[in-house]
Amino acid sequence: MSFSEYIYRGFAFLFGLVTLAYFTWRDYFDDSKLPGTEAEQKKLLHGAQHKLWSLEDTNGLPGLRHNFLTLADGLKLHCVSNIRQTPARQLIVFVHGFPDSWHIYYRFLTSQALQASDAQLVAIDLPGHGGSDDLSHYGPDEVLNAVAEGIKQLKALYLGDNKPFCVLVGHDWGGFISLRIAAETKGLIDRLVAINIGHMPVIKYNARLAAKRCNDHLAAWSRNHLKFSNAAAAWRMLAPLRTQLLMSCYIFEFNLPLWLLKGIGLRSMKFILDNVHGVVHHRPANASSPDDSLAHLVAESRAASFGPSSAECPMHSDKTTTYGSSVLARSFTEYPGDWLQRVRLYRDGLSTGKWTLGAELQPYKPSAGSDWQNFECPVTVIFGLKDHALDPQIVLDGHERHFHGRAAISESSDSLKADASHIVRLKNCAHWSLLEDTGAQAVERTLLWSLREHSSSSGGLEEALQRVSANEVIVETYA
Repeated sequence: MSFSEYIYRGFAFLFGLVTLAYFTWRDYFDDSKLPGTEAEQKKLLHGAQHKLWSLEDTNGLPGLRHNFLTLADGLKLHCVSNIRQTPARQLIVFVHGFPDSWHIYYRFLTSQALQASDAQLVAIDLPGHGGSDDLSHYGPDEVLNAVAEGIKQLKALYLGDNKPFCVLVGHDWGGFISLRIAAETKGLIDRLVAINIGHMPVIKYNARLAAKRCNDHLAAWSRNHLKFSNAAAAWRMLAPLRTQLLMSCYIFEFNLPLWLLKGIGLRSMKFILDNVHGVVHHRPANASSPDDSLAHLVAESRAASFGPSSAECPMHSDKTTTYGSSVLARSFTEYPGDWLQRVRLYRDGLSTGKWTLGAELQPYKPSAGSDWQNFECPVTVIFGLKDHALDPQIVLDGHERHFHGRAAISESSDSLKADASHIVRLKNCAHWSLLEDTGAQAVERTLLWSLREHSSSSGGLEEALQRVSANEVIVETYA
């Protein structure tokens, strides 16, 4: 290990400790607690868990059904789909991020416009989340193979062999996973919609570019120490990296030694999750029903993240129709959901490690010589520019270098194609843009456009999004 790597690891450890201490302090002394008394919160939580996770009482989710996919290695993935009256000709698969579950896509699963299309809608739970089984390791081979095999099974289940058309939608960690599937498989999916997340090669390039620009100005300053403008410019060049470092501070905490996280770390985790459930999911701009009180909305967010309680995990003799034993075990942990296991998404190299496609996925292996960094299908990246976890200068800018089509075109161009790629910037949306009215409309219209384009309909994505919100959406098209 090089000296610079020792320096980085030491910094990461100290920064993680500072973050752990800060969030733990906030949990003890922060006044913005979840609404209601502890007894009221528990009652609402249990009711919400029954509504979202009961396999026997489906009254809470009209028009939707629970299902399980059993993979070749025996792993069970839980998913929720809409109930169609006619056979589907296309498929939309939704993949959530941290700390969510299938429920983050509830608005789209129950969308009247999407329901009226010829697409089957399915939201899956990542391994170790919601109602899906745990993994022993959360590296690329385990997680990416599980999700990709799940998509393959869904295509066979709902579309058969009749030229299935599949759109994959991913947010946060689901977006990371989806971006890798779009770049490292061919023929498995036909279009990707990635929401508030970035492709790792883009992130690395932008980080290195910011560091290089800083070094260039520092080198110029070293030749003339009286020219302080170079020193100031070097500091400015690091601004995106500094911002991203602060935004990502929780990741350094999640990578601390487990013995630290098992103790005081659980208090810090509680604060992070309470903040997501009580504030971020329900900030004023977010889409929500005016008939629901904040307490009910927060309870539903918590129930969606925690997963089924023990009451929703009956051990039937038919193991394929109920949650697995690891899901039941998660329900008894404190904070509910076994979060030390879930943060392994951040610890086991999922975003950067090499992925070897499993035996079930060999038919989707790209041809020899393909660049694993470039996408094998059209991609639309939708990004809320007020993201509090990701700086767009580091995470968003430059995706076009890896698109299936890399030339920027006008939406009025005669060269509009169904296989065009896009970057969609939402000016006033945050990280959970798909929960906000503007972001949700943008995602829904993008999906409808994707399905229409597959049916050879005219018009570009810019036209489809122009009625979302005046001057709120910026669309760049590449073909």
